Amino acid sequence: MLNRFGSFHRYIEQLDFEGFDLFDGLNSRFLKATPLYKSEFVRLCWIQLFKRSPVNLRPLFGVPKGFNAKGGALFLQSYLKRLKDHPADAAQQQCFDLLARLRACVIQREQGIAWGYNFDWQARAFYVPQGTPNVVTTVFVGNALLDYYNEFPDQSVKEDIANIKAFILNEMILWENDQKLCFAYIPGQEAEVHNANLLTAAFLSRAATLLNETELHELALKAVRFSLTDITIEGYWPYGTRSHHRWMDNFHTAFNLQSLLEIKKQTNTDEIDSKIKKVFAYYVKHLFTAEGAPKYYHNKQYPTDIHTIAVSILFFAQLIEDETGLFTAKDRTDASRLMQANVDLAMSQFFDRKGYFYYQKGRFFTNKIPYMRWSQAWMFYALTHYQSIKEKKSVYATVCE
Repeated sequence: MLNRFGSFHRYIEQLDFEGFDLFDGLNSRFLKATPLYKSEFVRLCWIQLFKRSPVNLRPLFGVPKGFNAKGGALFLQSYLKRLKDHPADAAQQQCFDLLARLRACVIQREQGIAWGYNFDWQARAFYVPQGTPNVVTTVFVGNALLDYYNEFPDQSVKEDIANIKAFILNEMILWENDQKLCFAYIPGQEAEVHNANLLTAAFLSRAATLLNETELHELALKAVRFSLTDITIEGYWPYGTRSHHRWMDNFHTAFNLQSLLEIKKQTNTDEIDSKIKKVFAYYVKHLFTAEGAPKYYHNKQYPTDIHTIAVSILFFAQLIEDETGLFTAKDRTDASRLMQANVDLAMSQFFDRKGYFYYQKGRFFTNKIPYMRWSQAWMFYALTHYQSIKEKKSVYATVCE
């Protein structure tokens, strides 16, 4: 395990955290040079072709490797975690360098700052040009900055966090009433997406403590109250409220649970406890096989995706270390078993001896494209947390047998 993690670490640093992305097909110099790029239908088909093809078409069609802010945030959090566990580690300079790179791709707004993707993005419902902020990337960077400030209390980083909050409050509240609100995914778009809403709420709940703005806790809880209304009595939680968003997948559910646990921790509320327990029970029962492999959807196992594996590892690591008292000894035992099963699966079926992780395994073939953000950044962050727990084996013995 340690040897493989070492080669993985070297692979990432040799590429300087740059690579291809699952959704970067529209960066194609070939397509942009033709009138076809103006067609929404062509853009949608093109991005799906590059996403689904087991052959990496990007070099052939002039898609360059790039630095992705969301991936950069995950790398920064990974190095900060390593530094916290091992103060003498050489990770400090990487933390400084990654902060500088994230600041270099900031998007200035009328009020505040934000981040987006390093590519144009065509979804079924809308088109998002490169340079457009989205709240998910922004709060991932925001959480990395909060972690950075905890390690290096730099006033300029605190100002960045305050400016992210300003962007969210000025542009990203989709609607609000006395009891509830919903944060948008992208400025000007009206889709209600639960993971975007809750990730934003969780960030604000963390920022509230640093900025000494307790009113942010109430905003976070209002967002939570909205998203919790979409959970069924069985614990099924769809991705969003639109008709084509009614599916439930593994990693977005994990994001939602992680966000709820963070909000509970920061606000010290117990009003969401029953919903967390209900969704957690459904998640463990319906989104993993008996062997512990993650299912992509609640009713469909394949494809097995490295991103889903990584997020599962992270969620179970968070649950093992959770100090809210919400989870039972059995919950922690289940989490330990599932975390280890996902680490073993990643290492046995997704790791290439060249030092990177494959993207996805279908029923009949494996897509071996080494995406930097979707695969490497997430697994680096997940394995950093896994190693941290392994080193605390005197406390978490069930994980470390």
